[in-house]
Amino acid sequence: MKIMMWGLALGILILGCGPWLQSCWGLKDKEPNVAWDRIKQMGQLANLTYSEDKDIVAEYGDKAWIKVIEDQQVKIVMVTDDVTKEHWLGIRGTANKHNALMDAQYLKEKDPQLNIQLHKGFHRLGKAAYDEFTPRLKPGYKIWVTGHSLGGAGAAILAMYYFQEDRGLEQCITFGQPKVTNERGVKKFWEMPLLRIVDNKDIVPLVPPLTIVSALHGAYRHAGEEVILKPKGHWLWFSKHNANRMLLTGTWSNLFHESVEDHFMRNYLAKINKIIAR
Repeated sequence: MKIMMWGLALGILILGCGPWLQSCWGLKDKEPNVAWDRIKQMGQLANLTYSEDKDIVAEYGDKAWIKVIEDQQVKIVMVTDDVTKEHWLGIRGTANKHNALMDAQYLKEKDPQLNIQLHKGFHRLGKAAYDEFTPRLKPGYKIWVTGHSLGGAGAAILAMYYFQEDRGLEQCITFGQPKVTNERGVKKFWEMPLLRIVDNKDIVPLVPPLTIVSALHGAYRHAGEEVILKPKGHWLWFSKHNANRMLLTGTWSNLFHESVEDHFMRNYLAKINKIIAR
């Protein structure tokens, strides 16, 4: 009973300190390395992965290659710019019941190529995307990777493959991304250029929750830098170190009044547009 009471007291203390920790560890509107135009470009691609093929072609023309991975029931998009010599790789997020089941596969499995433990459902999506994209990459082209929600988790794992292979990964920018690996995986890919964009009221970056099942092989942790989108065109930026220290990574103050609406990609883009317009 005493242990339970101490645990409850600690939890209340942590939640109460959440807003203070954000202010203490985050830089408000000040980080010069946050390239908002590029974040918007990746956000638009992540958003378009939910659209019909004709809408994607209308935006990118013959630069776009589109495929649905049948086993995963997830759409992936590659945009190739031969002028800038860049590939933009986008993975769609949760869009059907099959995707929801993938989200719920909290068990970890070891990837023999990366030699780390990964969320089972996210791992299989990331590997399937890797198998589809890789033969289409052009030598010497820079690689940008993006995705929202489930797609962000798959994008983070896809980026791990390219980072390990030194294929020219420029950056992985995800939106509302859940956790994909444990502390060991975070440490191994500490230097990978991952930027996670998180809406202040989006609960998805908190998952998988800490349970007996999800704790096997070590609790889930986040990697990369983090930007928390705030109201009225403001944001908070966290270094890799401080984002890793934030055990619930940025949504402390909203744990009990999270918003499903704020997880939608259109709302991410609306807040990003307000930041750019300031």
